[in-house]
Amino acid sequence: MRNLIQMQYRLMDKGPLRALSLIMALWLAGCVIWQPARFAARTSDLALWHGLLIIWAVCAGVVYGSGLRLQRARWQLLLAPLPALIVLIIGIFWFYH
Repeated sequence: MRNLIQMQYRLMDKGPLRALSLIMALWLAGCVIWQPARFAARTSDLALWHGLLIIWAVCAGVVYGSGLRLQRARWQLLLAPLPALIVLIIGIFWFYH
């Protein structure tokens, strides 16, 4: 399992993907700050776990996008860039939809 996680992390270790991740993470964080009611559990269609997922994706996107190279497999799994990018894309799309 460790080798699979590290292989996926090495494949994603590209400069343009890191820049895209950082831009999208800051963009989605800005959307949350700009209109927090669209992301709140009581005033929108989102559930509580959606908000937690968005917070995780922004954190993982900033960590990955800022160039931090995680060494341990557990941190690479927790802050995996590919699922974070997918959640960031979905979150930005949902905000403008």
